[in-house]
Amino acid sequence: MLKNHNHDLVHALSEKNDAVWRCEGEYLKNSQGCEHCTKMWREIATDDNRHIAMLLEEIKRHTNENRFD
Repeated sequence: MLKNHNHDLVHALSEKNDAVWRCEGEYLKNSQGCEHCTKMWREIATDDNRHIAMLLEEIKRHTNENRFD
């Protein structure tokens, strides 16, 4: 079983991936016709993608330091 801090990283990564999938796949499609909503969903997806990159880097760091346990 993963230690809590590593589990948190994996869980947060999964949640962010799901959120981006929803933003890009559904929310943007549903917001057609509302420029403000479309812009908002794109910004949210961009922010979440940045968070995904941060989480991946931290998981890689833990792995490289043999701390991903």
